[in-house]
Amino acid sequence: MQHNLHYPTQYSGNIDHMRKLQKLIATERSKLSPYSNLSSKAISRIASKCRKDEIADAHILIKELKAELATLPDWDGDTHDDIWRTIELFKSILDNVR
Repeated sequence: MQHNLHYPTQYSGNIDHMRKLQKLIATERSKLSPYSNLSSKAISRIASKCRKDEIADAHILIKELKAELATLPDWDGDTHDDIWRTIELFKSILDNVR
């Protein structure tokens, strides 16, 4: 079961078709190089803009990403790494929600 998720760590498509949570992440990432990690301040800014829908969305996306991990072949380490980085990003955002 492949999901057509746009991983916020690498998204470069049309922002109008993204979820609000992904838009918040993409806005912060637009200030960085493609391979940079978001700072703790950026994660805090994203978390401060999250409401119940974005919080629920983060939980749903984490579950979907974990399900996608189960379908990936073991040799696809880069995709595994990308998905785990995205899961950790969502968890960090959730940890910073007030």
